[in-house]
Amino acid sequence: MAPHQPCVKYQYVLASKSSTPKIVSVPDQDEESPADYNAGGYMVIKIDDTFKDGRYIVARKLGWGHFSTVWLIKDTHENRYSALKVVKSATRYAEAARDEIKLLSQVAAANPHHPGRPHVVSFLDSFQHRTLQETHVCIVFEPLGETLLALIQRNKKKGVPKPLVKVIAKQVLLGLQYLHDECDLVHTDIKPENILISIPDVEARIHAELSISPKPTSCHVGVPQPTKSRSGLTIPYRHASAHERRVQIFDSQPLSSPSSRSGSISASASSHNFQKKLSGTTPIGGAPVSQLRRNSDRADPAATPHDPPITHSGSSSTSSTISSTLSTPAASDSSVSTAPTSVGSADIPILTKIASLTITSAPPDAKFTLPLNAGIGMASEQHVSTSPLIQSHASSDIQHATSGPSLLTQTAPHQSSAPSLDRIPSSSSGVPVPSLPDSTPLSIKIADLGNATPSKRHFTEDIQTRQYRAPEAILGRHDWGTRADVWSVACVIFELLTAEYLFDPHGQGEMFTKDDDHMAQIIELLGDFPLDAKMGGRYSREIFDHAGALRYIKTLRPWPLNRVMTEKYLFSTSEADGLCSFLEPMLAVDQRERKEVRDIVDHHWLDVKDEEWVGVDGW
Repeated sequence: MAPHQPCVKYQYVLASKSSTPKIVSVPDQDEESPADYNAGGYMVIKIDDTFKDGRYIVARKLGWGHFSTVWLIKDTHENRYSALKVVKSATRYAEAARDEIKLLSQVAAANPHHPGRPHVVSFLDSFQHRTLQETHVCIVFEPLGETLLALIQRNKKKGVPKPLVKVIAKQVLLGLQYLHDECDLVHTDIKPENILISIPDVEARIHAELSISPKPTSCHVGVPQPTKSRSGLTIPYRHASAHERRVQIFDSQPLSSPSSRSGSISASASSHNFQKKLSGTTPIGGAPVSQLRRNSDRADPAATPHDPPITHSGSSSTSSTISSTLSTPAASDSSVSTAPTSVGSADIPILTKIASLTITSAPPDAKFTLPLNAGIGMASEQHVSTSPLIQSHASSDIQHATSGPSLLTQTAPHQSSAPSLDRIPSSSSGVPVPSLPDSTPLSIKIADLGNATPSKRHFTEDIQTRQYRAPEAILGRHDWGTRADVWSVACVIFELLTAEYLFDPHGQGEMFTKDDDHMAQIIELLGDFPLDAKMGGRYSREIFDHAGALRYIKTLRPWPLNRVMTEKYLFSTSEADGLCSFLEPMLAVDQRERKEVRDIVDHHWLDVKDEEWVGVDGW
């Protein structure tokens, strides 16, 4: 039996047969809520439990999400470790999981020889597990390491090293090209949490980690009685069991990911290896600002009418992969992040909890942002965007010291220059596709296909997590397609480089909504766009007037991307020009002008020269 870990947090709850509140212990909020173990919720799972007639044996808990818990399992048939996602039993979750399985099967079967296939998570098995009371859909995936979010966390002072960002960007684009061109799927939720780092020689690494890691720890807690909501009032159900039900909640133990310190990167090795021939595919072990915990932002707690729940095939989508930071929607939230297959790093203790992936609030020091009201007049309708970019540039409240570095200098990541490595293009299905080197410092995989949808036959029109949402999705247009993913990738690349969001909108009471602020930030950064592109969406008339001007935000302060990179992030002119030549076509506000993945996967900015690795001794 797993050793007990004392619980140190408490909360008031209603007693089962009385309205008198009592204090009960609750588990650390880095783990799932015991209330979600009521009917329709999580399955109670313990170490050494078995699934599918004894084939899968539970080794430890990897993480959890809004719709599932994720466990490291031993596959006794294949003699390997895998990741098992056990979905909540409620009908809406089960239906969404079945839809996800169909998509995963489609992706797995499309074109195994495409160079982007290794950069999409591998689906291994699925089945239903029946308990005495309920049935849970279970999905088996390859075990993966940490997400790009964790990589950003570790590099939040200066951003992820530029050559590593280029490697990641190339692989993400290859993976998306596979989804777009071979599967005709739009991912619709590209973000750092949904891109994971593959673990090379994963079996040996897992064996080694299990041999040295402590035994799983857990906490026994009472399960609150289920409640129902009527007109916003939470009411406990009248029927209650004679004895309080208790559940054992295990602490998450995500797998650590490789790092350069374990031999993935070295200046001398890269100088030799990056000149090797380029192959058609990368190793099958696939490859991943701001806040340590950003889900409070991503969940849009103050959701406007433009932030409806994302649904999939008529039901709330469950997270796509167990091997991912499964990001999925919850009622009234635009998106919430859910459990990874495994998250961690060689630089983080093995038992580090996945606070970055659970539904808790962000720590105050996780990301640099200025006050929400910076630059906003108290009694006027004038607006200064609350984006970290625009705030740092435009706020009149910022005081620059007469001696020492400026605020921009203090907060902007310092970047090294970014030249490139020659490529040998190859092709698949008639579309030119570049290959990656035989030896790359890391390999990533795109995960969470739970919200993926065909490019022309949409399962839902409410897509993308707020900070990565394309203009056409903000406006509620129905003609979006694969280019919406391209916008999200550009936002992720910027975030990797700077450790800050590119767009982070906020509503201002009754003055303007998040959608208003989001569109204002986009125009400030990228310029205005045609009237016909603004109109035609469900929310177009709420955001723009008949002339195409923002309806509620009258004053904009433009700060183009090139100037942002040089003035805030201290890029050289040539560095900024190179980056902008890559990102700006991906950030064309009018989706008709935005590049497809196939058009940018060959871009010269993605090339890496050996000398760029000098000084990159850790990530």
